[in-house]
Amino acid sequence: MTTANSRTRDLSDRAFRVLHTLTLHPEGDWVDVGAICTSLGLTSHQVRRALLDLHTAGMAERDRRYVRDETGRRTHRTYFRLTDDISEASV
Repeated sequence: MTTANSRTRDLSDRAFRVLHTLTLHPEGDWVDVGAICTSLGLTSHQVRRALLDLHTAGMAERDRRYVRDETGRRTHRTYFRLTDDISEASV
């Protein structure tokens, strides 16, 4: 049986930092990728790779939402949150 602790050993340092940032949002709040970048002082590219690792490990879930930007164009924003029970997340 694979547990959350055995899966976390394979995560990068950035993925751990992103994981801790997501844990700061109570009750499963969705967090914008931009907010994670700002709080960690990382680029979007660096954060997205770490989020992909967490999502692949079953520790985070993703939600893509379409919104209008400042100019009125339709675009999307991607939000992440921790899964309800990461100890039962599949690999």
